[in-house]
Amino acid sequence: MLRPQVCRWFELVCAREQLTPALATLAAAGSVELQAHEPAAPFRARDPQGVGGRPAAERVPLVRPEVDAMLKRFRELARLSHGHWPAASPAADARIGDPAATLAARLAELEAWHAEAGPLIGAAEGLQSEVATLDAQRRLLACDPALLPSPALLGAGPGLRVEARVYAGDASPRAGGGAWGGASGGSGPADARAWGLTAWPAAVLALTIPCADAAPFVVLLGAPAALAALEPALAARRAHRLPWPTGLPEDLAAAQAELGRRHAALAARRDALARQLAALAERRALATVLGDIALVQWLLGHGAGLATTERLVWVSGWTTAPDPDALVAPLRQRGLHAVAQFGAPPAGAEPPSQLVNPPWARPFEAFARLLGQPGRDEADPSPLLALIAPLLFGFMFGDVGQGAVLLLAGLALRRRWPALVMLVPGGAMAMLFGLLFGSVFAREDLIPALWLHPLHAPVTLLAAAVALGAAILLGGLALGAMQAVWRGAARDWWAHDAPLLLAYSGGLAAPWWPAALWAVGVGAAWAALGGAWRAAPGSGQAAGAARGLARFVEQALQLAVNTVSFARVGAFALAHAGLSAAVVGVADAAGGLAYGVLLVLGNLLILVLEGLVVGIQTTRLLLFEFFLRFLQGRGRPFRPLPPLAAPTA
Repeated sequence: MLRPQVCRWFELVCAREQLTPALATLAAAGSVELQAHEPAAPFRARDPQGVGGRPAAERVPLVRPEVDAMLKRFRELARLSHGHWPAASPAADARIGDPAATLAARLAELEAWHAEAGPLIGAAEGLQSEVATLDAQRRLLACDPALLPSPALLGAGPGLRVEARVYAGDASPRAGGGAWGGASGGSGPADARAWGLTAWPAAVLALTIPCADAAPFVVLLGAPAALAALEPALAARRAHRLPWPTGLPEDLAAAQAELGRRHAALAARRDALARQLAALAERRALATVLGDIALVQWLLGHGAGLATTERLVWVSGWTTAPDPDALVAPLRQRGLHAVAQFGAPPAGAEPPSQLVNPPWARPFEAFARLLGQPGRDEADPSPLLALIAPLLFGFMFGDVGQGAVLLLAGLALRRRWPALVMLVPGGAMAMLFGLLFGSVFAREDLIPALWLHPLHAPVTLLAAAVALGAAILLGGLALGAMQAVWRGAARDWWAHDAPLLLAYSGGLAAPWWPAALWAVGVGAAWAALGGAWRAAPGSGQAAGAARGLARFVEQALQLAVNTVSFARVGAFALAHAGLSAAVVGVADAAGGLAYGVLLVLGNLLILVLEGLVVGIQTTRLLLFEFFLRFLQGRGRPFRPLPPLAAPTA
């Protein structure tokens, strides 16, 4: 369970017309990663009259030069009318033997739809623009009636000596006084600055109309030339001019009703055009057309490099299937015919690997992936991390009540943010250490401590943290030994790493059994002899012994530092207990109602602050102390063939 699953190289032959459903089936199974390669000799022999016997020059590729031009035209059509397309419905069982021919046929159908739909789209977009303008006009008339001028005055337009112009402000927040600095009716320097001006010109009357939950409007009255001079400044402020209809009644309510009638009429025409477009799309089978284009795009994107002829296709790559029969089983279930074999991968190809863990360990794969994908001869520590990470977290965050809150938060939020599922075991372990420390919501007087109170026995706590770290590091050394066996380097391990393990074990046992210190000296001598044994021919055994001893000393010092580093686990447990004591002390001093308020706020502070800090420290210890002993992340992850998707514009 600790070893990643290394993918196998496969080659599969199927009929060209079945390529699309075959790839769609393999993508749905999530079992293959494609990598184009020349067919192996046994497959070439399967088609002596067709593909296999032909030289490469006579092959018929999936991608032809004209495909790029057709896809470019498709993107142009998408830019013009994508918003009016129905959802594409790709058919996973569609047979596409010639992607270029299929794309040309479907593009011609799309062109025909676009030619017929173009006038309708133009009319619909024009109506939508008018509806948006009417919405803004109605929003203006819904503002404070005391500040609004007469609706008829707003329609004073070109041809008059005095013209009225209405501008809608930008809805994005602005600095100072909310979105627009608390605009109020009337003109003045404050209003002018809000609209990007030092002051309004003397020949212009400006009236700012604030609106609830929306950007304000400004009404400008003045000579057309003076108003035109203000256009650049208002445009820089991203204010846009709002056309105002003429002929509105003087009465505000009547004007609102008139705009409402116009809006309803425009909306009805817009909806009618939308129904016409939907009917046209159904008559032209536009969803199917777009689905076939999506299939072609998907096929060309993932199978363009496959070896093909008129009749056959060679599909090659990596698979997680255990054998060829399991690989082709989903194809046979759908009535597709294919033969497959597993063989040696191409020279220099790096097989991907996949982490295979039970559900309870999968969230902890994220820790290992911080260093990279574990390779074929590296251990996947995720099952061990499912115990170690919560153990470290709980040790540093020991509190029954706070741990329960974290556990419930993990259960509640795991679907929205899957990574937070790690709060469930972390919270459970925090509850366990809370029982050991006798802490419930920062109080240490509600339950007895099953082990100790951190602030009462700090030395014992720090020693226990170092002992826990030593056990974790021993586990890392054991994983390193297992990896050496996997990659056939057991002799190197016995020569270089076994002495380190012996010396480390002796150093850990020395406080209780002083004679164990002899293991350190024996380990040093062993490392020197191992270096001489594994020295390269011609380099000299003495030099090899010196290198082996130097490596031993360096690794032993590094291991000692790593061990002492785990004292931070006890230190953060002490910090958590100290912060809890401070919160309780402040709450007790306040007394009364303030006691409960301060205790709740203090626990929230601990949950947020300490939870974040402890999570970071747990990650740091795993990355720089535990993983250092065995994990390098030299593999590459398995990237399965993605399933079908909608066409991309």
